[in-house]
Amino acid sequence: MFSYRPEWWRRLNLAQKFNLICLLVLLFCLLVSGWWLSSAIERGVTNRTAAATALYVENFIIQQLQELEANDQLSEDKMAEIERLLATTPLGEEIVDIKIWRPDGRVVYGENAGQIFPVKDELKEALKGQIVSHISNLNDEENADKKARWGKLIETYSPMRIEGSAQVIAVAEFYQTVDALEREIFSSQWRSWLIMTVLFSFMYLLLVGMVRRGSDTIEQQRLALEKQVENLNTVLGQNSELSDRVRRAVTRNTAVNERFLRRIGSELHDGPAQDVSLSLLRLDRLASTVPNNLAFQDELDIVQGSLSHALAEMRGIAAGLRLPELNGLSLQEVLDRVIRQHQKKTLSKADLTTEGLPEYVPLSVKITLYRIIQESLNNAFIHAEGKGQKVLVSRQGQMLEVTISDQGSGFDASMLESSHERLGLVGMRERVESMGGEFQLESSSAGTRISARIPLSPVTEVGESKELNLLT
Repeated sequence: MFSYRPEWWRRLNLAQKFNLICLLVLLFCLLVSGWWLSSAIERGVTNRTAAATALYVENFIIQQLQELEANDQLSEDKMAEIERLLATTPLGEEIVDIKIWRPDGRVVYGENAGQIFPVKDELKEALKGQIVSHISNLNDEENADKKARWGKLIETYSPMRIEGSAQVIAVAEFYQTVDALEREIFSSQWRSWLIMTVLFSFMYLLLVGMVRRGSDTIEQQRLALEKQVENLNTVLGQNSELSDRVRRAVTRNTAVNERFLRRIGSELHDGPAQDVSLSLLRLDRLASTVPNNLAFQDELDIVQGSLSHALAEMRGIAAGLRLPELNGLSLQEVLDRVIRQHQKKTLSKADLTTEGLPEYVPLSVKITLYRIIQESLNNAFIHAEGKGQKVLVSRQGQMLEVTISDQGSGFDASMLESSHERLGLVGMRERVESMGGEFQLESSSAGTRISARIPLSPVTEVGESKELNLLT
C-alpha cells in the first residue's frame, strides 16, 4: 500500500524520528491530561465552594423554612425575615439571588414566587439530599434577567431539611458571582499545567537522553562493524586474488607437466626405443652370420625376446605419457577420443553418456578430465576386468560433473598401499582439488564409483593464454 512520506522525514535517522514521535505523543498526552485535570479542578473548586456556601446559607435560613413542613407557602413574616438576613448579614454579600423551591416545582420565595416550573435534573438531585453546583450560563427561562446583567453565575441547589430529620422539605437555589471562583480555578489550573509541563518535559528529556545514548552506542557499533566488514572484504579480496594466482599456477603447472610428459615420451620414443630397435636389428644380422650353434641360438633368442619386450614397454610408456592434442577439440571430441583410445588399447567396452556439455571449456579442464577418465578406466580394466565401465559427464550450473563406474568386486583401503594405485588416485584427487573442485571415491562389492566436480572457469583469460603458449 502506497504511503506518502515527505523528503524531510526520509532524511531523519531513527533516533530523530523516535524523538519527534515521542514529542508528539507526549504533547497529546499533556493536552488530554491537562484538559481532564483542568475540568476536574474546576469541578472540585466549584463543588467545594458550593458546599461551603450551602452550609452557610442553610445555617441562616433553615429556621424560616420549617413551616413548609405543614404549609405550601411561606408566611409574610418568614419571607420578611429572609429578606432582612440577606440585607443585614454577610449572607447578602455572598449571594446574588436566592430562590426557594418546593418539591413540586413551585417557587415559594424569590423571583417568580408562586409560579410552578418543570422540575429540572439539578432540582431532582437536590431533593434526594445532594448538593448540586455548576457554573451556569443562565439559559433557563426564569434566569433571563440575570443573564443580561452577569452573563454567568455559580448556580447551586442545596437541600433544606426538617430539623433533626433527613427529610427534605425544600431546595434553596442561590447564585454567586464567578470572579473569585474563576481566579481560584485559574490559579489552580495554571499551577497544575506548570507541574505537568515540567513533569512531561523531564520525561521527554529523559527519553531523548536514553535514546541518544543508545543511538550513539549503535552508531559506534555500526562504524566498528563497517570497519570490520571493510577489513574482511579486503582480506577476502586478497584471498580471492591469492586463490586466482594459485589456480593460475596450477593451470600453468598442469600445462608444464603435460609438456614435460610429452617431451619425455618423445625422448623415450626417439632415444632408447630407437637404440633398442637398432640393437634388435643388429642381433638379427648377427644371428644370420653365426654358425648353427644351438646353445648360442637359445641365448640369442632370450636376448632378442627381452629387448623386444623392453621396446614394446617403452613405446607403450611413451604413448601413455604423450597427451593427444586437445586444444582444438571440443569437450565432446575429447571425451570420444579418451574412450576410443581406451577401448583400442584394452579391447574392452566403455559406455559414454553426456548431458548439456558447454561449447567452450578451458584447456586445463580438458586435460584434467582426460587424465581422470584415462586413469579411472585403466584402473577399472586392471582391477574390475573392464566389467560395466560407464562414464557420465554433465553440466550442473558452473560445474562439470564426471562419474566413472564399473561393476567389479571393489576393493578396500588396504589395496591403496600399492604405490601405483595410490599415486594414481592421489594424482586424480590433487588435479581436481587444485582447480577448486571436489573428488569422491566409493567402492563396494557392487563396484567402484569415482565422482568429480570441476569448475568450468578455473582460470582467468590471462592464465588460459599462458597455458596455451606453454603447450604450443
